[in-house]
Amino acid sequence: MAEDMQDLFLSHASDDKVRYIQPLAESLTTRKITYWLDSVEIGWGDNIPLRINEGLRTSRYLLLCLSRSFLNRRWPEAEMASVLARQNATGQKQVLPLILNSKELMLNQYPILASLAYKEYKGSAEVVADEIAAVLQLSPHKQKQHGLHITVESVHTGKLCDIQVSPKVSVRWLADKAQQGLGVSDQAETGAYLPFHVKWVLVDVQAEKEWHRLGRREQSRLFAIVQKGKRAEVSHDDSDRLEDLGVQDGTIFHLYAIEDDRYEPPCACAN
Repeated sequence: MAEDMQDLFLSHASDDKVRYIQPLAESLTTRKITYWLDSVEIGWGDNIPLRINEGLRTSRYLLLCLSRSFLNRRWPEAEMASVLARQNATGQKQVLPLILNSKELMLNQYPILASLAYKEYKGSAEVVADEIAAVLQLSPHKQKQHGLHITVESVHTGKLCDIQVSPKVSVRWLADKAQQGLGVSDQAETGAYLPFHVKWVLVDVQAEKEWHRLGRREQSRLFAIVQKGKRAEVSHDDSDRLEDLGVQDGTIFHLYAIEDDRYEPPCACAN
């Protein structure tokens, strides 16, 4: 459905993720540009082809991130072929080629690019994100998004994760999605004999002062805290829905790690 569409599908080689894609994704997030990114959208045990097809189907544009690492990679090339075929069939622009490096090699390997206007990844991720934002502002498809556009930032790493969700999803779903997108774990490596488990709490930046007023014991009982008008709404149950907590479109959450007192360490019983 149209209301579930995101702006971009980020098609890339996994080897380019750290250097190019993650910085670009963070820059897109700050500009409120929505995107489908495999590390955020594909979870453990998911059917990869089905998830990729869903992402391609629900994205207005394919951002085709071309590089030496992209060459002869099965999934990125399949994504490129499918959207180019759809573009040719409909006559509507749907592919935005972005050459990350090795320009001459890319043009030689993929002659079809000669017929498309492409951009090169020059300067910073912010510059590229600004160019993408300019294209999207001119797009006839750019319209107010239905659902919720949520940004989650890890207070421990400073990384950002952009998520577009239905207001009916649970706090647990959003926290899991953010944890996956930010690459954080639910187990801390402290060197102790027993593992140290954490849970991740979503803190609305507008409710940050209220969060810090709480004692550690009360913080450990929460799953989320949201500013709702003049008061803070708290979630003690991770099945609470975002709409019931009053989460609004454009909300920015900080993700905090708290010791998970629900976790029972394994019993070290003698035989």
